[in-house]
Amino acid sequence: MLFGFENINGKWVERVPSLFRAFTYKEQREFFVNQYNCCVDKHERIGFKRDFGKSTLFEIFQNEIFSRLATKNALRPNALKLFDPYSAAMIALFLQHDFDKLKKMIKKSARLPKLPQAMLIFRMFSSENCGVMFDAKTLFSEFVLEKIARKNPDKAVYFKDDLIVVEKDGERLLSIILCFKRFDKDKMHLVKDEIDEAWRKVAKDNIKFLYIVFPKHSAFKRHIEVKNPCFADSLVKLVPYTI
Repeated sequence: MLFGFENINGKWVERVPSLFRAFTYKEQREFFVNQYNCCVDKHERIGFKRDFGKSTLFEIFQNEIFSRLATKNALRPNALKLFDPYSAAMIALFLQHDFDKLKKMIKKSARLPKLPQAMLIFRMFSSENCGVMFDAKTLFSEFVLEKIARKNPDKAVYFKDDLIVVEKDGERLLSIILCFKRFDKDKMHLVKDEIDEAWRKVAKDNIKFLYIVFPKHSAFKRHIEVKNPCFADSLVKLVPYTI
């Protein structure tokens, strides 16, 4: 499953995983930008400055670049600590909408620009079809990991054996299974495999607290505890995670 946008035969096309297709275009784009911002360098992040329902993903990224270049004297050498002709050439081609030449230049040079104003342009035009595209499951996983790490600066947060582990002073406080699928609280049978896998991990690693995290939506807004008489001292929860 892919999530993002790319250029196909000269047209900018958005790819949305089936999980999000019931949402409005505005919500879909907000979901993408929220997750994208957690997975990239600060110079490549997108601001929430406009109505995402009225702009395509390409336009949202393009407008972000325009806003960065609108700063007075943004590209004058004496206004920068380090002027980079490669970055300036990249920006000039972008402003001219000469995307074919821009892509060829980036591919030929195969190096990152030095100016922060050009980093987002590089992100958009260095891929095979141009645009910004992620595997949806990977994007969700990185998003959750980054958010948990930010909220727990005093703890170690890392991936281990397909789990996110939250640890402090060598003690595992929480383990998290990430599940990128739609979960309806009235259809528990649809996540039986995930729940069974959670209990297997509890048994294998003697885990006390394990959460199965799903993207939050209207049919799943609250945590659900899952009990197992064989593991009275352990807790498994199904958790909706806001994107």
